[in-house]
Amino acid sequence: MSKTVAEKIEDTPACCCVDVGSILDNSDTTATLTAECADENAANDVLAGWQSAANDIASEPVIVKHQIDSIEQGVQLTASLTFSCQAELLIFQLGQR
Repeated sequence: MSKTVAEKIEDTPACCCVDVGSILDNSDTTATLTAECADENAANDVLAGWQSAANDIASEPVIVKHQIDSIEQGVQLTASLTFSCQAELLIFQLGQR
């Protein structure tokens, strides 16, 4: 049976620190992003920006899946970017803020 995060933290031998592996366990490597854009060209520009940012971080190719749907105000872009590890995902997410 796998340990909970709290149990992993309690097992850390040093005082007042946490083992990175108890927080980043590679269980989440996919970012899902959405953007409302005026048209499909604008959505493709946004997607290209996300892909560029992801590729700048990634040590291995990022798997990108996307969908563009028509909405009343234009189009909605939904994309999922899957990284090879959770640390790269976290760096990407922090860069998007």
